[in-house]
Amino acid sequence: MSPKIERSIYIAIILVLSVVLISFGKKEVELKKQIPITAEELYKKLSNPKIKVQLIDVRELTSSDEVGGYEDSRIPGSLPYPNCDDSKMNEGYLAEAKKRINPYMYTVIISKDGNPEIFKKCAEKFTNVQNLAGGMKAWQEAELPDESGEYTPPKAGGGGGCL
Repeated sequence: MSPKIERSIYIAIILVLSVVLISFGKKEVELKKQIPITAEELYKKLSNPKIKVQLIDVRELTSSDEVGGYEDSRIPGSLPYPNCDDSKMNEGYLAEAKKRINPYMYTVIISKDGNPEIFKKCAEKFTNVQNLAGGMKAWQEAELPDESGEYTPPKAGGGGGCL
């Protein structure tokens, strides 16, 4: 067999294997979307500085129910994005938060109670996303750390984890 034909066969095999590998990666991301993450699992991921997680809180800024809104109680480091509605992101500190949202980063959507409808709406805006099972209510019931007040972006050069 001539070297040119042999090289062509190897290149074809590599291309086929690459396509198979990419399709498996896409399937894994789609399956991950369907399985919500528990509050405890999320806390473990946030505690590991090697894992980068973007937290998007889709609750209203304030709320009178027992869970509260974003400003009442939130997971440290979460970004406000009320109802995944871009029209609400142009005022005050929400505009600053919008600049920090990365649609390509691994993202966890936080609603009041893990609402699958709001998750589905938000999941369209991110490539690698999971829903927090039970939402902020589950986080509070697990007595995991939270913070309150308006969103303030992290200071430049500040290191360390958020928890």
